[in-house]
Order: sequence, then C-alpha cells, then structure tokens
Amino acid sequence: MNIIRCLLWSDPKAPLVKVYKDCTVRFEGNSYVVAHTLVGKAVILRVKDTMMRIFHNDRLIVTYEIPEGKGHLVQDKRFYEALRKDREMNKRKYKNGRRIKGRAKYTISPSKPQYAMDVQVRPIFVYDQFVEEVRP
Repeated sequence: MNIIRCLLWSDPKAPLVKVYKDCTVRFEGNSYVVAHTLVGKAVILRVKDTMMRIFHNDRLIVTYEIPEGKGHLVQDKRFYEALRKDREMNKRKYKNGRRIKGRAKYTISPSKPQYAMDVQVRPIFVYDQFVEEVRP
C-alpha cells in the first residue's frame, strides 16, 4: 500500500482536481461522474492512452474510457443510484426526506401601488419650462 501511495503522489503528470457539486470532475473538456461523497474533495486523475483512473486517498474510485472530442458527460449509473439511496443526505437536504414547498412572504401587485403616497401629476410642457430656466 505504501508503494502505491508513493507512486500516486509522486507522479507530476497525475493532476489533482476538485470534485464539483454536481459530482463531476473536468478533464480536457469532458466531465466525469464520481461518487457524491467526494464532492468538494480532491481526487487524482491517472491517464494512460485512452483510459483514465480516478483515485481518492489511494483508493481506485472508477475507471473510464476517454471519449473522442470535448463536451461529453461520462458516467457510471451506480453513482447516481448511491446518491438516490443516501437517506441521511436527503434528510439534511429536504428535512425528513420530503420537499416542503415554501410560500412567498410578500407579493407586489402590478395594479395596486406598494406604498400609499400622493403623487402630483403634471403635463410634460412644465418640465420643458424647467429646462429652459436652467439653461443659460
């Protein structure tokens, strides 16, 4: 195990990347899905030919084949299934596992003014007079 650790951390070509909140890491224009428990943590990408291995703390998380081109989402369905089954995370996020719909506290009506105030209505030529007085 120590030999593997030395090889992983000493390889300067193995980039250390952060796992984004959508459970992906980005590499050469593509996104690769990893476990939701790794969000915010750094993982190591090891690339050889067209294969990429993703490691966290000396543990192999997943192996993906690198697709041709850019803009691809490469995924393994087991990570989404694990996310769906994580009850503790769902309780924290949705309070007892259910989404509770919120209500707006205050809505502004387009027909009724927000503040009760008196506004003087003037014809437009009054403003022209003000402009003439200000100009030299």
